[in-house]
Amino acid sequence: MRQIDIDTWPRKKHYEFFKAFAAPHFNVTATLDVTKLHTHAKTTGQSFFKLFLYGVVKTANTIPEFRYRMRGETVVEHDVVHPSFTVMMDGDVFNFCTVSFKESFPAFMETVAARMEEAKRNVYVGDEESDDLLFITSVPWVSFTSISHPINDEKHDSVPRIAWGKFTATGDRMMIPLSVQAHHALVDGVHVGRFYEALQTWLDELSDLQVPVRTEEKGLDEAIRLRENGELERAKQLLLMLLRQDEKNPRLHAHCAWCYDALGEERQAVPHYERAIRLGLAGDELRETYIGLGSTYRALGRYEDAEELFTKAIEQFPDIGALKAFQAMTRYNLGRHSEATGTLLELLASPNPDDSIKRYRRAIAFYARNLNETYD
Repeated sequence: MRQIDIDTWPRKKHYEFFKAFAAPHFNVTATLDVTKLHTHAKTTGQSFFKLFLYGVVKTANTIPEFRYRMRGETVVEHDVVHPSFTVMMDGDVFNFCTVSFKESFPAFMETVAARMEEAKRNVYVGDEESDDLLFITSVPWVSFTSISHPINDEKHDSVPRIAWGKFTATGDRMMIPLSVQAHHALVDGVHVGRFYEALQTWLDELSDLQVPVRTEEKGLDEAIRLRENGELERAKQLLLMLLRQDEKNPRLHAHCAWCYDALGEERQAVPHYERAIRLGLAGDELRETYIGLGSTYRALGRYEDAEELFTKAIEQFPDIGALKAFQAMTRYNLGRHSEATGTLLELLASPNPDDSIKRYRRAIAFYARNLNETYD
């Protein structure tokens, strides 16, 4: 722990300004994508709460402002801050559980499990606590959009509060609301923003949770590299070999389909696209597979199949303009010219540029010149 020299502190004026407020705390609530962590928890049988708790506390410790505390007229920065979180007990009452944070994931999980068992036997509500903590709570019954926490203003309470709520399925993604409440004399919005950004990165990577990397995934990485370098035939052959080892892997089927498509072998691409979807492909790859299969159906003259698929895809990904553009082409081929034109005019009039349309600009431009052609 070190004491901040307030006289030379860059935020001295901000500190003095907000410290004088009667209500100096601010609260930010945002939504995080926890799909990968949720899947990992289900697959391994681990507690999502404990996994997420580790990620939240590990991330908070990387933000210096989350480790600042006010002590009378001084400010200190702790080397490490630790979680103090709520544990539900019988009778719908809760208890506080404080755990020493450990960088080692297995050691932290072992400590949390032991402390939670102890917290179920002994009540600590109202006991005096140190300020090197993060107050954390989970509200798994509500997918809230805002939340506030009680504060003891008389003591210049500067411990950040972090809370998360109920999962919400959005398309194929699992989302969760997370709130941060902090003392504005010590923390600004930019620091909270860095926390959210770093936490989402951790959720996307899960690098320190020892998630095993399968041999097939290493091979898939190589196939993706080959495809991106234009070595389509080599990539396709590698993917076909990997599929012989793991024929129920949806990602392998999707990437194999994209190789066939890029090689002009549309009919061979279709069964791999369809299999990828049936096997539960998710996220961005599912979205891109919908676009690939739908445009391939259309290119093969299977207009009804393309229309049905695009309708389903847009229900799951309503903000993806490329899906709507390809559906408009399909409706042109079906003779539904008014609907096709209406969709294209809505896309044209949109005030925000659509990155998905930019990604498919060359394909859209090609089909625009050949709307009535089919390819076999």
